[in-house]
Amino acid sequence: MDWREEYSDLGFIVVENVLSYALIDAHLVEATALLREYGAVDASTMAALPMATDDALMVAMLDLHQRGEIARRLLASPIIRSILRQLFEAKPVLAFARSALWQPEDMLAHVDTAFRSPDPPYSICRTWCALEDIHPDSGRFYLVPGTHRSLAPRLCSEVLNERADLLALFEQLADAPESWRRLHNLAWPFVSAKVAERIEPDERIALDLKKGDVVFFNPAVAHGAFACTDARLTRKMMICEWTAQRASGFERGEPFASPRAHARAISAQQNNLIDIRPILAARAASR
Repeated sequence: MDWREEYSDLGFIVVENVLSYALIDAHLVEATALLREYGAVDASTMAALPMATDDALMVAMLDLHQRGEIARRLLASPIIRSILRQLFEAKPVLAFARSALWQPEDMLAHVDTAFRSPDPPYSICRTWCALEDIHPDSGRFYLVPGTHRSLAPRLCSEVLNERADLLALFEQLADAPESWRRLHNLAWPFVSAKVAERIEPDERIALDLKKGDVVFFNPAVAHGAFACTDARLTRKMMICEWTAQRASGFERGEPFASPRAHARAISAQQNNLIDIRPILAARAASR
């Protein structure tokens, strides 16, 4: 199976030995220093950070990834850029990044986005990068294959059935496709809250990741992390979100250079929305 078909079908692919060991080690030195600057030296101190401090740390961490020379070189991996360009059919742009050293608690299955199409061309992808060999007892990352197709659209339709305000916003998309961001932001918590109770334990695929391996995944795939069962272990990882350059300005509400470019951006956004109207129509017909 071609990797693009695998990504489309399963919602993710794992690519081994993508990142430079030397750059990973140098990046970890910088990330560790930044965490210490904000008072995080282990899992317990990280979890105990005041909300304002944690928010400031996240901003500083994003800045480290976007502006730091080592992190930028790490994320400029030709393999990462090539895969994302082929998925997006456009230049990839880093929208979010965070490096973490510990995973003290279980992370319930969830999705990171709502109302996104499971089919290419995509406009968003996440990468989970192993910055060390991930020990089975340190809290492995897991995914539930195919849930971007089988589960996410169904949960989106349920939320729209339950929330008249969100349904009204969804019905406006045909005339105002730029409002999808507002719909996503409002609906995502309700969609994601339904995920864990719909996932069977044996559906979760825990990945055996080694230092330098990268998981590329559709954010609508259900995923999470198991709890760390050995306090002596770390789980060094980097999570990034990438968007297609063609959509980035439109998503921020920035003007395009020409009406034609604006029309292309609207088309790109419409192609990356999950059209669940047929699901709603079928449900209404069966009542």
